[in-house]
Amino acid sequence: MAHLESRCRAHGLRLTAQRTAIYAAICCAKTHPTAEQLHTKIKRRFPNISLDTVNRTLLTFAEIGLVGIVEGYGSPRRYDPNLEKHHHAHCLKCGMILDFYEPQFDNLKVPAAIRRRFTIIGKKVILNGICAACRKKTAGSTK
Repeated sequence: MAHLESRCRAHGLRLTAQRTAIYAAICCAKTHPTAEQLHTKIKRRFPNISLDTVNRTLLTFAEIGLVGIVEGYGSPRRYDPNLEKHHHAHCLKCGMILDFYEPQFDNLKVPAAIRRRFTIIGKKVILNGICAACRKKTAGSTK
């Protein structure tokens, strides 16, 4: 929580009970939750908190470097409490996102055509596929 407090102070944000609850909820998450999932969890303690407040707070947290965003590609935006350099494997059936670490991916060479058009500030590889649990379900349903 000290990290939350220092980042909020550095950006002129008050440390409220709601912000603290949202940050605690995402830090405790074992997955990459959506704003809706976090809202459901936080609503138990703060019954009047709106989904909009949770969503705006998460976006603010991303802007000030407290959480990462995993884009949903047509599904809801997911949030990532893991700020270490890592990559994602995404199951296209169940939506599960798995963190993985691969130094070779960290060192991918950016093509010159992209470097001319963009200033690269980070690299993240996302592998799309079908997780083992979904493969097992699919294999079991064909028998």
